[in-house]
Amino acid sequence: MSSNFIGTLGVMVCRRAGSPPFAEKEFLRELSLASSRLGMTVFVFFPEDKPEPSKGSQQIPGYIYKQNQWIQGFFPIPDIIYDRCLFLNAEETSTAAAFLNRLPKKSWSFWSRGLPGKRKIYDFLKCEQTLSPYLPHTLTYASSRSLHKALHLFDGEFFMKPSGGSHGSHTLYVSCKGNTAILQGRDRANSIFRKSIPVRELSAWVKQFTGQRHFIIQPYLKLTSRDGRPFDTRVLVQKNAHGRWTITGMAIRQGPAEGMTSNLHGGGTAISVTPFLESEFGVAIASDIMTCINRLSEHIPPILESGFGRLGELGIDFGIDCSGKVWLLEVNSKPGRRAFRQIGDIPASQLSVENPLRYARYLLLRQLRRVNT
Repeated sequence: MSSNFIGTLGVMVCRRAGSPPFAEKEFLRELSLASSRLGMTVFVFFPEDKPEPSKGSQQIPGYIYKQNQWIQGFFPIPDIIYDRCLFLNAEETSTAAAFLNRLPKKSWSFWSRGLPGKRKIYDFLKCEQTLSPYLPHTLTYASSRSLHKALHLFDGEFFMKPSGGSHGSHTLYVSCKGNTAILQGRDRANSIFRKSIPVRELSAWVKQFTGQRHFIIQPYLKLTSRDGRPFDTRVLVQKNAHGRWTITGMAIRQGPAEGMTSNLHGGGTAISVTPFLESEFGVAIASDIMTCINRLSEHIPPILESGFGRLGELGIDFGIDCSGKVWLLEVNSKPGRRAFRQIGDIPASQLSVENPLRYARYLLLRQLRRVNT
């Protein structure tokens, strides 16, 4: 590819503790280092920092990686904005929306749209006949009535998680036996807990646990390995230099037995997919599972784009129960990519960083062709 400069990619992030004050430092460093080879400049900025007038143009405060360090500066509005804000609350979400609304509309474009909450994604995908068999029955938690319905539908055992992204935190497993409710999961700080309470106290306890967040309820699926540890399969799909969806890589994420979830943020570990599945299910069933996961991973992205607008990358999480049945658990439009380095899949790790730049370059070149014709 030509190294001629063609544009800037501004990565929008939420301010976090640390120096520099944002998460995903390693990914953003690698993104910055790879950008020069593809004729682009990358800088990182925060939506709460207002653009400042300077020499007749708007300048955004942010960080750029140069000479092996992050340097603060002011930058013109980027040609493309890559949203990597992992919002913790509604205030951060509204701050980002307000920032983007203030920018001149014709001076920039989105690298990718975001996806809505889990319930809206579920409702949309449920309408696809080819996908509905892989989706667990999902209810919206609204009140004690929701809990009673879930207890009846799911035989006294279910799993609750926030409708918005949570990295496995703030999740809850409930099992009611007789007059006792067994509760197990992770709190808002992602710490593991387990306790028992009388069933009559369940509604009040869950109301306090959920707080103001929107939650969904699903049947408890036994998605554990033979040694009792929860696991799922994360597939990263991204658009490439030609604007086409490709499977970048996949990894098993396995969590501690007492944690109920397998996210890497919650202490999970990444494992190579094929050896793990063959060990758990045997070669023949593992092959069928891989075929199913690959087929669904190719099928899902264009379906989601048809309903929610242009996307650039997705993390698709699949669960596999004890019988080898594949379940579509979650789709995330702001996926992580640490798993590939953990399992030693260096090609996938490099691609996971380079594909966002290649796709940004594709968008910029397409834009230039439009202007010049």
